[in-house]
Amino acid sequence: MEEDGRGPLFEGVAHTILPSDEIDSDKTQALIEALHTNGGRYLPVRSGDQRIMNLDDLTHIISTTIDFPEYTAALEHGISVVKPSWVTASVQKRKQAQPRQHSPDPSQYFQHVVLTCASLPEGDQDAIIAGVIALGGQYSSPLSKLVTHIVTEDMEHPKCHIAQDRDLPCKIVLPHWFDDCLKLGRLISERPYLHPDPEYLRKDNTTKVRDSNTGTLDGATVASPPSGTPLYSPPCSPSESRKNLNALVSRKVKLGEDLQLSSRLRVTLEDLINHAGASTTDDVEEAHVYVGNYRDGEDYVKASRAGLEVGNLSWLYHVINRNKYASPQAKLLHYPIPRNGLPGFADMRISISNYTGDARIYLENLIRYTGAEFTKTMKQDNTHLITAHTNSEKCEAAQEWQINIVNHIWLEESFAKCAVQPLTNPRYTHFPARTNLGEVAGQTRFDMKKVEQMFFAKPRESPQKAVRSPDATAKSSKPASSVGAVLAGSKNNRTDMPSPAQVANDTGFDEPSTIKKGPGRPRKSVSTPRFREDEKENESPLPSTGRASKIKASEAIHGHADDIALFQKEMKRKGGVTHGTGRRPSQTDLVSSPIPAPKPRKKRTSDEATYDATKLGSDLSDGETQAQDLNTKAAKKAKLTAPAELPPVRYRMMVTGDERWMSSKRQEDADRRSLRQLGVLVTIDPRDVQILVAPQIKRTRKFVSALACAPTVVNTSYLDHALNENGLIEDPELLQDDENEERFGFTLADALERAKINNRKLFHGWTIYVTRDVPGGFDTYKDIVELNGGSAVVYGGRKGLELAKRAQDDSDAGPEVKHQGGKEEFGCVYLVAGESAAEKHLSKLFRELAANQGLEARVVKHDWLLNTAMSQEVVWDEERYALKD
Repeated sequence: MEEDGRGPLFEGVAHTILPSDEIDSDKTQALIEALHTNGGRYLPVRSGDQRIMNLDDLTHIISTTIDFPEYTAALEHGISVVKPSWVTASVQKRKQAQPRQHSPDPSQYFQHVVLTCASLPEGDQDAIIAGVIALGGQYSSPLSKLVTHIVTEDMEHPKCHIAQDRDLPCKIVLPHWFDDCLKLGRLISERPYLHPDPEYLRKDNTTKVRDSNTGTLDGATVASPPSGTPLYSPPCSPSESRKNLNALVSRKVKLGEDLQLSSRLRVTLEDLINHAGASTTDDVEEAHVYVGNYRDGEDYVKASRAGLEVGNLSWLYHVINRNKYASPQAKLLHYPIPRNGLPGFADMRISISNYTGDARIYLENLIRYTGAEFTKTMKQDNTHLITAHTNSEKCEAAQEWQINIVNHIWLEESFAKCAVQPLTNPRYTHFPARTNLGEVAGQTRFDMKKVEQMFFAKPRESPQKAVRSPDATAKSSKPASSVGAVLAGSKNNRTDMPSPAQVANDTGFDEPSTIKKGPGRPRKSVSTPRFREDEKENESPLPSTGRASKIKASEAIHGHADDIALFQKEMKRKGGVTHGTGRRPSQTDLVSSPIPAPKPRKKRTSDEATYDATKLGSDLSDGETQAQDLNTKAAKKAKLTAPAELPPVRYRMMVTGDERWMSSKRQEDADRRSLRQLGVLVTIDPRDVQILVAPQIKRTRKFVSALACAPTVVNTSYLDHALNENGLIEDPELLQDDENEERFGFTLADALERAKINNRKLFHGWTIYVTRDVPGGFDTYKDIVELNGGSAVVYGGRKGLELAKRAQDDSDAGPEVKHQGGKEEFGCVYLVAGESAAEKHLSKLFRELAANQGLEARVVKHDWLLNTAMSQEVVWDEERYALKD
């Protein structure tokens, strides 16, 4: 069929179709006919085992999953892997649809989302649209039957009324749902974000966060079956699917010696393998598949370097039982485990909270396999608590005991990357309100490059041995399905590894994740997997077939590359992509990015990470916007220009309390660029401030925290001069504010001199306890204390808490001790609290606890901490600061 003189629609498209439960013989034939009628060419898979034999001749692979052996090689060849909906969409549009919008990669976790926005700020709307498109979703400006999600905070919007009146099958959600999904890199349930009356915005919601099991851990909760026995037993009367097993047809399987199988069990396994259409071999060089327990030994290294499929017994049973190929790299416990754990985990004691069912068993075993110690109960010597949400007694205790609190993504990614991941990554400490993260457990894939580096790195070849033999070349041409490894024959084999937890059967599906493309034609983007919702939760089913119903929405979006770039920039800015009303405060980024080359842009208003800490819930703004710019349509059309070369950064400047940028985001952008050309980088990180600009002495978080760095504190006239005269005052005058110096009881000049001596260690050796509901919020005081070298801990009244005592013979103490209040402070312990009835009760418990431990409890107003940090010396004034019973 000719298309406007341009030739057939699918001219040059050479495709194959991978049969599956979703693509039966009838649908396969319909797809073949649709492609052939429009100029496409069909290349069938091998009939025996459904393997792709002519990869070099293909341009497209039609599949509902990326879980097939040739997937990695297909990406390396630049072949598009698409769902059947790509064919339908292309035919309806009369032009080939974007493959990325129809990728079966579950990491494109918004692939089933078609959204429309209602009453959102323009910046929020642009950012959400960009993020959804970048992760496989689509956007529709009008509301139609194509839309799956209406994003709004206003249920009175006409779109919401129409959806309700016509009973449209779409969900009306808060924008915060997208924000939390993007922060986690996972698709979480919309349930807490659904209108009307979303749980997310309910205040004082004390109901328990419901448990949520995941179906993605089916057959992947343990690395090796208990006692070496199969996880699944074949039925007495084989079903039709088991009579036609072909997941391993024509494959040769090498069973590793480290499986330590008895002769009886080996015979049973060989029978299972033969029944699946494969055979066994004793020579790893003849094998296509290697099955072993550990990432060491000669056979493991050979198999991994040769690119064989490398898995463990759990993976083998899983593939045979489902009669469907699954990559062993898609599940962390389908791949051999490190015999001696991973570096950095040996001294960790890890407990779990709020995970149930398969997710809990899976995490318990994963902890053991890292080499850390799993503890069912948590004590003060625990190092980490992995929790699905923060509503539990364990979480409260962990905060009081200063135990690291993380979600399971930290553990999974540490195991996948073979190294302890830094806790500073906000993804690991993000807990969306009213969400149980157990629903997205098991969605992390291995980083096989990291596995290879640690376990089977290829030795460097000398120049004279660089030419490979034909045999080696032939072997290396196989699709690399295992890229990771171990040092062969480890000398320190640990034989007393804890036995894994028992396994419970569940139903679910495997979820692959991102695999980077090699050189070749750009085809698609990839990212992180989608999850299946707990069956107990009320959720409308996501569309699973045919993107044809969403064509009109996809046609509304142009310039995907710009959208993706916008989304990536937006993810770096403070607060994620949304700033809706009623939204709970979120952790902010601390450092602003270098200012980009000038572009006409629009920006949205941003929450300010600085406020008067003396006022509960204050929204007082410093006038410094922390958000990155958002592209407008005009900016998208503008020609790209090379950024001007910037001078070295001479000063890092923080601005607080100045309102010049409150109403003009474009002016803020221009001013930042002008300052950057003068060698001044505007930052919101109080740790490295050299110039602090403020109209007066203020008790904002930024001002108080920055004083620990002993910056040059100047009036806003310094900023006026820099912008108006395009130059810096080399020796500026110190900010003069006699009124507030008298009010707060210190002089700024003296405080800065003490700050230089203290060198950010005013609270070195101190642990200061803070109630959760103190005016200004715990996080405010935590930042201030930690930037001054101390430690802040939430106090919740837990019995048995051992209060931290200052060491009088601290070898790390320096000249800051002269400003730490003298010897009488060594026997004191501080609690910063408010005056509510609940906090008075906590204060009473704190005094009793301190007395029982021979310490003097000082329960103080938050003024004590703020004034101490501002004056940079500890001065005790009971009349002024102490809270009475």
